[in-house]
Amino acid sequence: MATIDAYYFRVCTGGAERQGLDRAALLAAGNVRIAEVETPGWRGTAESMSAIVRAVWNALDDEHMGCTGRPVRSGALAMMTELAMNGENVLAGLEKGIAFYRLLTDAVRTTLEVGEDEVLLTVDFAYPRYDPDHYFTEFWMITWHRFASWLSGESIGIRLAEFAYDRPVSYYHEFAYLFPAQLRFNQPVCRLHLEKGPLLNAIVRSESDRRAFVARLPFDFMAVPSRTNSMARKVRRLLSPRAGAPFVPMPLDSVAAALGASPLAVQRGLRAEGTSLRAIAEAIRRDLAIAHLQRGNATVEAIAADLGYAEPRSFTRAFRQWTGASPLRFRRALRAGG
Repeated sequence: MATIDAYYFRVCTGGAERQGLDRAALLAAGNVRIAEVETPGWRGTAESMSAIVRAVWNALDDEHMGCTGRPVRSGALAMMTELAMNGENVLAGLEKGIAFYRLLTDAVRTTLEVGEDEVLLTVDFAYPRYDPDHYFTEFWMITWHRFASWLSGESIGIRLAEFAYDRPVSYYHEFAYLFPAQLRFNQPVCRLHLEKGPLLNAIVRSESDRRAFVARLPFDFMAVPSRTNSMARKVRRLLSPRAGAPFVPMPLDSVAAALGASPLAVQRGLRAEGTSLRAIAEAIRRDLAIAHLQRGNATVEAIAADLGYAEPRSFTRAFRQWTGASPLRFRRALRAGG
């Protein structure tokens, strides 16, 4: 499973901290320490992030995590899913859910605009000062997209994602997985251009499905890939080794053949989603390397070989680029608490 950048762990408790809650206690709900999230290159799991978000919800009794200026009490998201299930199709279900939130708060205005072949989902925060890191803005956009995909039973493609702020520097690489689409920043609004076809599908989920979905919240919003049929996701699944198996680099021709596509089609697909074969391979290697260093005592030489590097110094050089530290220093920092 793909991991989550330390940046999101650093900022997810911001709204709660501004109301006086203890950061360390909130992170502890996900078995995460402050020293870890401050360690360059550290990455956490979706399970940990989900537990931390739930801790913030419960501590504040606010599912908007103190990031909108107007609290939305616990249980609102569950109630929204129940209302949405009564829609004639996925689009109608989303409209019901959005109407429900419109009654609860005017701090976030979410709208749908139906076009000929796409649907525009726009979010407008009335009090952006409460979300200075844009954590909840991105979480809210992901929530609606992945909930729509869950209702439909198939991934809903994002054609274009627009953001009303500067392109981030420290975590831009995460957008290839959160919003696998063309990206535009410094736009008038935050908006997703969604493929219309799947939104017209009938809702395929049952009431028992919904109860299980609610019981896992917000895990599925973080763990479910935003577009399971995206080229980046297909490539990552192909390159990711099974548990315990070494990472085996694959050239473009081999990747294309395994996916039943031409090399040019793979390149174009990845480029349209803001990534590349090299970037995906390096992200997998990074996640595997960090996991090795966190959980075991394998030597740098053994880890380098397991990740497909011809020599340890090539691995060490790459690891420095990912994290700013050598593998041994990174391991010592983790064990010493950062």
